[in-house]
Amino acid sequence: MRACILAGGLSRRFGADKALYPIDGEPLVLRLAAVLRAAGLDPWLVAREPRAVGLPELLEPEGPRHPLWGVAAALGEGDDAFVTPCDLADLRVDQVRALLDARAVAVGQPLLGVFPAWLRDRAVAAANANASVRSFVAGLPSLDVGPITNLNRPRGS
Repeated sequence: MRACILAGGLSRRFGADKALYPIDGEPLVLRLAAVLRAAGLDPWLVAREPRAVGLPELLEPEGPRHPLWGVAAALGEGDDAFVTPCDLADLRVDQVRALLDARAVAVGQPLLGVFPAWLRDRAVAAANANASVRSFVAGLPSLDVGPITNLNRPRGS
């Protein structure tokens, strides 16, 4: 299954490109890619513009930004996809595997988990309507895999 790392946001609160932010000397997106590979997935980057970090890339459409454009891009090939935001610096392989086994999204992290291909048109409609991500995933299977923290500020700040 393809795993898509969502990196289409502006990182305004963060102050720098989160996907490229170094954690232990490695860009965050490559740290996540290693976790996804260890879980048996094929990592891709989903962004608004190419990042050239050595991962296959899918580009979101031009226009208003919404995280569900990234989900729609991830599902664009007509296959299910594992999706994760680019800012989950402490995501673990066991958490990814649990979500894969349950074919679920994570409780508290609505953009983390398995998204069935049939959701693509629904993601496009929700993005166009500027709907909340939580309303988009309402009714999908969910699983509590423990705490997962978003990196919203550089570490140490």
